[in-house]
Amino acid sequence: MKATTHPIIYAYVLAAALLTAACKEEKKPEQTDDTIPVKIISSAALTQAQAVETSGLLGSENEARLSFKIGGIIKDMMVKEGDKVRKGQLLATLNTTEIAAQMGQAEENFLKAQRDARRVQNLYRDSVATKEQLENTQTALVLAEKQLDIVKFNLSQTKIFSTADGVVMQKLQNAGEQVQGGTPVLHISSTSSSDWVVKCGLTDKDWARLKGGEKAEINFDAYSQTFTGHVKTLAQVSDPVSGLYQAEITLDKAATKLASGLFAKVHIYPKEKTSMVSVPVDALIEGENDSAFVFVAEGNKAQKKRVKIAFLDGDKAFILAGIDAGARVIREGSAYLAEGSVIKVVQ
Repeated sequence: MKATTHPIIYAYVLAAALLTAACKEEKKPEQTDDTIPVKIISSAALTQAQAVETSGLLGSENEARLSFKIGGIIKDMMVKEGDKVRKGQLLATLNTTEIAAQMGQAEENFLKAQRDARRVQNLYRDSVATKEQLENTQTALVLAEKQLDIVKFNLSQTKIFSTADGVVMQKLQNAGEQVQGGTPVLHISSTSSSDWVVKCGLTDKDWARLKGGEKAEINFDAYSQTFTGHVKTLAQVSDPVSGLYQAEITLDKAATKLASGLFAKVHIYPKEKTSMVSVPVDALIEGENDSAFVFVAEGNKAQKKRVKIAFLDGDKAFILAGIDAGARVIREGSAYLAEGSVIKVVQ
C-alpha cells in the first residue's frame, strides 16, 4: 500500500525554503544625511578708520620739576606733598651764608677794579702810565662787574617759586639736606582744566599713521564716561628705554574732577580711512593675534579662509584681507565644519 504525503507537510517545507532564502539576502544599509545645517550672512564693505589703541597716564601739560641753580643746604621747605600752591608762591630757600660771602667778595673786587681803573686813567693823562696799562685796568673792571652780576644772579636763585597755580606732586628733598645745583627738589603740576594731557606710547607702525590733530577717545578706570580729545604732539624720536614714540593727547573741556596719574585707555582715529569688510565676531574661529579663519559658503560646500583682522568693535570684526565684500560667511554651525564639508543653508 502506497503512503500518501499530506499537503500540510508540503506547506511546511515551502515556508522553510522561503525563510532560508530570505536570511541569505544581504541587509541594505540605512541611508544617513551628512549635510550640515548652517546660517550665513553676507560680508559688508565699508571705509573705516582703523583706531590706534594705546594707554597712558594723565598729567598736566604745565608740569615742572623745580630746583635750585646752585648747590647748598636747604634752609626752609614751605610746602608738603598734596599742598595747593599759587603761581609766584615761595616754596623753598637755601642757606645763603656761602653765597652772601661770595657776594661781598665780588663787590669788593669790583670796587678795587674801579679804583685801579681811575688811578691808571689819571696816570695815563699825565703820560705816566702806558695805554696798555690803561686797557688792562679797563678790562679788569669789566670782568669784575660781570663776576658781580653772576653772583647777584646766583643769589636770586636761592629761592624756589611756583611756576603755576597747581599742586605739589612730590617733595623730593627736605630742609637741612645738601643738594647739588639742578637737582629736582619739588614736582609741581598745574590743575587748570585746559592743561590736562594723556601721555602715551606708540609703536613705530602706529606713529607713522598719525599726523597730529586726530580725534581721540579716552576712558579712565575711575570713570564710566568716555572723554574726548585730540593729538597735540608727536615725538620725533623714540624713547631709548621702551622704544616707543610719545604722544600727548589733549583733553577737551571736562567738568569731571581729574587728578594727575590716572590710568587711561586711548583710541585715536587716523584721518586716513581704509577699505575693509565687516563680519560678525561669532563667525571667526581659531583666532591668533591679528589673524583668524572663517568658513565661506561656496555652492553647497564650506571653504575655510584665513583673514587678517584690523580690529574688533562690539559684535563686529573688521577684516583687512582674506575675503571680499559680499562673501557668504557662515556665522552659525561653523564649529561642526571642515574644509569641503557639505552644507545646507537654513533660515
